Amino acid sequence: MALPSLNGMRAFEAAARLGSIKDAAEELHLTPSAVSRHIRALERNLGQELFERGFRQVTVTQRGSYYARSLSEAFDAIWRATDDVSLYDGPRRSKLQRVRLLCEPTFLNLWLADRLPSFRREHPSVDLEISTSGKRTNFDLAIVDEFVYKAGPALTLMIPLLLTPVCAPSLLDGPVPLNSPADLLNHHLIHECETTRWKQWLEQEGIQDGMPHSGAVLHDCTLIMREAMNGAGIALADTIMAQDLLRQGRLVAPLEARHTYPAGYYLQQRRSVGNKPGTGLFQDWLLSEVADHKRAMAIV
Repeated sequence: MALPSLNGMRAFEAAARLGSIKDAAEELHLTPSAVSRHIRALERNLGQELFERGFRQVTVTQRGSYYARSLSEAFDAIWRATDDVSLYDGPRRSKLQRVRLLCEPTFLNLWLADRLPSFRREHPSVDLEISTSGKRTNFDLAIVDEFVYKAGPALTLMIPLLLTPVCAPSLLDGPVPLNSPADLLNHHLIHECETTRWKQWLEQEGIQDGMPHSGAVLHDCTLIMREAMNGAGIALADTIMAQDLLRQGRLVAPLEARHTYPAGYYLQQRRSVGNKPGTGLFQDWLLSEVADHKRAMAIV
């Protein structure tokens, strides 16, 4: 049989890989309706549906999953071959050393920023362009925080979120005891965006219907950490937020208990980066730093 339209294959592969018609449209610079039309045309050409369509969501069928993996491998081979050929052009080589990174602000400000000098020393020929907002498909790499149930196949989990209370060392010597989870109810708690996280964490410690009468609600994680360091209260921090501040002694973890939160920090690589110089170097360095972090924080 004749090959289907390349547009249809590209639209289907992107939608299956990203788990979203909308995200596929962004990557391909098309409208969602155009992507849907291309996929419908491909399905008519193949004589079968590749997606099971439900209310506001699509799920790849078993045969569709096989087809999507095969197309992904084929497109990857095309990208690699194209990049390998293009790298023989000397003037372009230096231009391709720039890596565009989209990074979640908390991850950047409280963890990654202080490690970047190490990357620059190891790879002085690689320039980084870092943003904290924008469309993921416009960047070579994206570091994002996402709920587990929302993480599509294009995202690779780097670090699961583990939450633990942290505070200024001075609170340990204060007049209010801080020896057990129940003691938290007598302290000023600092909340991130809403009070649900603290409530769930306390319930995991067997404290039901126990919430303090007061607590600041802040919408910036860097501010939360600064408030905790300044003795304003006890914050519930994930390991990325707290690792360096705990090591420096600017914060302490008064309790040993840590509980998982159904989210994590994920890495996404834009398909078209292929063998782009610098991207692989940064990704390998980042994953090595993350592995060190997980060992230091005893994260399995």
